Amino acid sequence: MNLKQFTCLSCAQLLAILLFIFAFFPRKIVLTGISKQDPDQDRDLQRDRPFQKLVFVIIDALRSDFLFDSQISHFNNVHQWLNTGEAWGYTSFANPPTVTLPRLKSITTGSTPSFIDLLLNVAQDIDSNDLSEHDSWLQQFIQHNNTIRFMGDDTWLKLFPQQWFDFADPTHSFFVSDFTQVDNNVTRNLPGKLFQEWAQWDVAILHYLGLDHIGHKDGPHSKFMAAKHQEMDSILKSIYDEVLEHEDDDDTLICVLGDHGMNELGNHGGSSAGETSAGLLFLSPKLAQFARPESQVNYTLPINASPDWNFQYLETVQQIDIVPTIAALFGMPIPMNSVGIIIPDFLQLLPNKLASMKENFMHLWKLSDHHGEVALDDFTAEDIYTKMYTIQETLTKSATNYNYPLLTLAFVGFLIITIIAIYVLLRYSRPDFWQLRVSSLSVLLVSIILGVSTFASSFIEEEHQLWWWIVTAFSAVPLIVYRLNVLIIVRWFIMMACVRSIKFWNNSGQKFIYSNVMSNLLNQNPYWKWCLNMSTFLVLIMASAGSQVLHFIVTTILVGLCFTYKISWEIVNGNQAEIPLFMHDLLAKIDFAPTESNLIVLARVFFQAWAIVVISRLVLTKLKVLNKNYLIKDMKVYITILLMFQTSSQNIGQFLVFQILESQIFYFFQNIPTASLTSTSKIYFSNLVSLILQNFTFFQFGGTNSISTIDLGNAYHGVSSDYNIYVVGILMSVANFAPAIYWSMLPWSINYASIPAQVKLQTFIRSKLPAFTYHCIFGTCLMTACVVLRFHLFIWSVFSPKLCYFLGWNFVMGLLNGWLPELALLCALD
Repeated sequence: MNLKQFTCLSCAQLLAILLFIFAFFPRKIVLTGISKQDPDQDRDLQRDRPFQKLVFVIIDALRSDFLFDSQISHFNNVHQWLNTGEAWGYTSFANPPTVTLPRLKSITTGSTPSFIDLLLNVAQDIDSNDLSEHDSWLQQFIQHNNTIRFMGDDTWLKLFPQQWFDFADPTHSFFVSDFTQVDNNVTRNLPGKLFQEWAQWDVAILHYLGLDHIGHKDGPHSKFMAAKHQEMDSILKSIYDEVLEHEDDDDTLICVLGDHGMNELGNHGGSSAGETSAGLLFLSPKLAQFARPESQVNYTLPINASPDWNFQYLETVQQIDIVPTIAALFGMPIPMNSVGIIIPDFLQLLPNKLASMKENFMHLWKLSDHHGEVALDDFTAEDIYTKMYTIQETLTKSATNYNYPLLTLAFVGFLIITIIAIYVLLRYSRPDFWQLRVSSLSVLLVSIILGVSTFASSFIEEEHQLWWWIVTAFSAVPLIVYRLNVLIIVRWFIMMACVRSIKFWNNSGQKFIYSNVMSNLLNQNPYWKWCLNMSTFLVLIMASAGSQVLHFIVTTILVGLCFTYKISWEIVNGNQAEIPLFMHDLLAKIDFAPTESNLIVLARVFFQAWAIVVISRLVLTKLKVLNKNYLIKDMKVYITILLMFQTSSQNIGQFLVFQILESQIFYFFQNIPTASLTSTSKIYFSNLVSLILQNFTFFQFGGTNSISTIDLGNAYHGVSSDYNIYVVGILMSVANFAPAIYWSMLPWSINYASIPAQVKLQTFIRSKLPAFTYHCIFGTCLMTACVVLRFHLFIWSVFSPKLCYFLGWNFVMGLLNGWLPELALLCALD
C-alpha cells in the first residue's frame, strides 16, 4: 500500500464516522408555528395575569446545594426570603447533555434537547441554532408587545434575533479564565438600564457566567466560590430592593436558576446528580401572600443535608416546567413544543386554575399524537397531574428519529474499511498471509478486547481500568523476552514504578473518586508541587545539553518562557500564596509584573517563539545546515515543552515520570534480541505500545469518556476576550490530549533513527497500521453497540459521549497529530 492509497483509506474512515454521527444524532423534529389563544380569552388573561414584569436571572452552573445547603451555600438573603415565604425554592432536573446551549433551548421552549445540541454548543455560529421561528416564552412576550432587555452570555444572541431585545450587552461564554469581569459586565447595566428605566421594559434577562468559570477552574469547593455566592446574593438583593421601591412591586417576578449544575471536579455535560440538579428560585413579595410549597414549610433554610440527599433539596421539578409556569403567570399560551407542566404550587396564583390545568393537559395530549377533546370534568386536580406526568415522561424519553439509511451506509462503509485494514495489517506481518505474527495478533487482541467492552455501559465509564490491565500485562513482556540480569531487572522495576506512579496521579473513570491521589496531594502541598514542576523543566534543559549548542539555547529560552508563564498564571488567578517565595523573587529579578494583560502577551510570545523554533529547525535540517541526527530528539523536546505549557500545574510533574518511563522502554526496544522481531514486527510493537500508553495516560491525566471532564481551563492561554473559536479549539485539543500526544512520539526514535531514506514512507505507513486497525475494529464494535442499544437507558449519557470521543481520537490523534508532525519530520530527514 502506498501513501496515496493509505491517505484515501484514512479519509474514508473519518468520513464514515462523521456520516454515522450525523445519522445517529439527527436534529429533533419540532412543530412550526406559534401558539395562539382566542382573542377574547387572550385579552382576559393579559388583564388578569398575576405578574406584569419578569426578571429572569440565570447563574450559570448554579447547583442546588449552592442555594440551599448550609455546608456550602452563602446566599444569606435568599435563605431569609425562603424562610419568610417571599421566595419559593426547588431543585430543577436538567436533562443531559448539561451544557448551556441545549439547556437554554429547554428553558425557553420547554422541549427536551437532542444530543447533537451538545456539538452545536461549541459551533455556536451556525444558523441551525436560530430559534427565531420556534415558539418560546420569549416569542410569546414579543407577540404580546412586551419589551425585553438582555445582558450576559452571548449564547442567547445565537439563539434569538438581536432585534428582539430593546437593549443587549453580551459577554463571551467560553472565556473561562475570567470569572470577575464577565459578571461585572452584566452588573454594570443594572443601575442605568434596569433601575433608572424601570417603566421602559417588561422582561429583563441576566445571565451570569462567573460561578461556572470558577467551577471549571477550581471545582465547586474553590476558595473563590464563597465570594461569588455572596456577590450573586447581593445582586439579587439589589434587584429585589428595587422591586420593593415601586408601587406596583407585587407585579414583578424574579426567577433565579442555574441552567445546569456541576460535578465534584467543577465540570458539566454529563448526567451525574450534581450536573443535572440545578437550583431554582421564584422571588416576589406577592408570593408571601400565598401558601408556601409544602416541602419548604418543613425546613428552615439553609438545610444541613446529609450526603445521601444527592443534591435533591425541597421539591424536585423538571427544568422544562419553568416554561408553562411562566406562560401561565403572564397570561400567555404555552409554547408549541413545550412538554413542561405548570408547577402545582403556582396554581393558587392563577385566576382560573382549572382552565390552566386543562389547557396544559390538552397541550401535552396533542403533542403525544392524540386527537380530539378529553372530558376532564370528572377528574380531580391530582388525577389530571398524574396523567400529565405520565405523558411528560413518555414525551421526554421518546427516541430520536434515527436516519437508518444513512446509518446503514456509514456502518457498511466503515466495516469495509475495517476489513481492508485487517487484511493490510496481516499482509505486512509476514509474506505468508495465514501465519500470524505475535505483533499483529497482539494488535488484534487489544482491539477486540476494547471493542467488545463497548457493549457494556460500565466498561465505557471505567475504560481506564481496561487500559491499566493491558499495561500491566504488557509490562511482563521484558521478563519473558530478555535473558534476565541485574540491569534488566532494575530497569524493569523502574518501569513498573513509573507506571504505578502514573496510575496513582489522578482520579479517572466516572464511578469512584478518591481523595488521596497525587494531584490532590500536590495541590495540598504547593511548595513541593512547584519544586517538582521546576525539576521537570530542568530535566528538559539538561536533556538538551547533549545536542547542538543552538538547541540547548532555544530550549532554555522556551523553558524559561513556559515556566515564567505557569508561575504568573497562578498568581493572576489568585494562587499567589501557593507559589514559593524564591519564585516570586525570580519574577522580581526579571522585572515581570504578573497581570492579566501581561499574561496574554507572554503566552503569545511563547507560541510565536515556539513556532519559529520548530519551523526553523525543520527548514535548517532540510537545507543541511543543522545535523539531522539530532532532529527527532530535538523535536520531541520542543513538543514536550508545548504540552507542558498546555497542562495544569498539578499534572506537569507527570512529564518527568514520562521521560523516565520512555528511557526504559527505549532501552528495551534497542536491546531486544534480533531473532525475536522482524523489522515490521518491531514497528508494530512500538506503535502498539505507543497506542496503549496514549490511552492509559489520557485517562490517568484525569480524562474520562464523559463530556464533563473536558479541560477548558487551558484552552485560553494567550486568548483575549475577543477570542477565536478555532484557536481555542486547537488549544483545547492539545490540552486534553497532551499525554497522548507525548506518547505518540515514542516510535519516532525507534522506527526512523537508522533506516534508509527510501523506505521511510513505507515505514510511516506500517507504523500507522496498528492504531488505524485498532480504531477500525473498536469503531465497528462501538457503532454496532450504539445501534443495537439505541433504546438503552444510558444511550445519551454513556454511549453517545463515547461516540463523540471516538471522533475526537480519530480526528485529533489519528489525523492531525498522527500525520502532520511525523510527515514534517520525515520531509526534513529526507
